[in-house]
Amino acid sequence: LDDTLTDANTFAADVLVHAVRGHGRTLSAETVRRHPGAPYVPLLQRELALDLEAAQAIYADYVQRYRETMAAALRERTGATPLLRTLAARGARIGLVSNKLEGLAREILAQFGWAGWFGAVVGQDTCEYRKPHPGIVHHALDAVQGDVAHAAFVGDTPSDMQCARDAGVPLVVGQIGRAHV
Repeated sequence: LDDTLTDANTFAADVLVHAVRGHGRTLSAETVRRHPGAPYVPLLQRELALDLEAAQAIYADYVQRYRETMAAALRERTGATPLLRTLAARGARIGLVSNKLEGLAREILAQFGWAGWFGAVVGQDTCEYRKPHPGIVHHALDAVQGDVAHAAFVGDTPSDMQCARDAGVPLVVGQIGRAHV
């Protein structure tokens, strides 16, 4: 979702930096951007030497601010809507696998008018797995009644690529738009 369908790298990093600042701490947006696709709670724990409870409190504030500002600041990646429309018109069963909370991912899909094209939305709180664990891909495939042999995984991070490879998805298409990937 982030940086595959939406241009969220700068937006999400800025929102997290703001949430961190609200807790009297400092974290640079560049530090966040150096870890694309990384779950934020462990990132906060590691980068700020926080315990789980403190990192979760910052993450909760991040999610709230993300929701409050995404309508004005989050942008679609060029070509995302035509691509999804074409896939849906061709009968593709589309599932979303994200390390975002499922509800927030659904809100983003609704914001861009994409919700009806997704037969599954699997977030960090949907099942027991998170990217890069291959179980999250299998969960999404089960939800859309798909199978590995006819699947493709589109992602933009090394974690995405590992997730697809370990799930046995034969075609992996990576959008690589940043130098660190």
